[in-house]
Amino acid sequence: MNQYLPTIIILTAAALAILLILYRIWDSRVEAPKKLEDEVAEALNGAKADVASIEPARKAAAALSYLGNRCVIVREFGKLPTRLYSMAELIGIEVFVNNKVAARIIRGGAHKMFDDIAPQVDRVTIRLMFNDPSKPDFELILWDPNDALTARAEGPRAAMETARRWFYHVEAIIRKPLAEIEKELTPPAPPPPPPEPAPKAPVHDHRNDDTDNDDAPPPAPKPAPKDGDVLNSPLIQYL
Repeated sequence: MNQYLPTIIILTAAALAILLILYRIWDSRVEAPKKLEDEVAEALNGAKADVASIEPARKAAAALSYLGNRCVIVREFGKLPTRLYSMAELIGIEVFVNNKVAARIIRGGAHKMFDDIAPQVDRVTIRLMFNDPSKPDFELILWDPNDALTARAEGPRAAMETARRWFYHVEAIIRKPLAEIEKELTPPAPPPPPPEPAPKAPVHDHRNDDTDNDDAPPPAPKPAPKDGDVLNSPLIQYL
């Protein structure tokens, strides 16, 4: 029995290693993307995303819903809280292709139209900019050569299409005046409740002023004479 013990230990360790590898593959390709999707869906609070990007390899995600008035940013999922921005707080976007600016639009600033002339795409990144001094920007890598075997790897050309959709959505928002955005997306204030009606004064019936009060109690009857009461008894019975 002792001669088989090393073999049993080696086989057990190999089986555990295989199970661990399978779990990591399942977690990175199935569980992690699903958790990110659930986090984004919960942050959107039922609103439909116009454009969204889930990057499980970087534990990051971003989603934009104009009608929902929400831009969801997930950084280091599980470590940092998810941040929400309104459309008025979104001030720009930059698209980087091969570490060079391919497109840019900033509210009240520079504007560079989308330039998709790179013969070979090695890296695609978007940078969203917000009116937030603590976290003014957010970079999300949509494609990297090391992403070839990771979950949700969409390839360089598909990443370019995703970056293009992000740019055009943000560009349409930036071109709108802030006053128009706030007017369109701010829900109207509820109307004030109607005032309570004043209580009605009691109506006095003047027809009963000169009449007798029918509700007055009748006069009490006179007590009957008692037997032997000579003073109060009638005189006829004594005649």
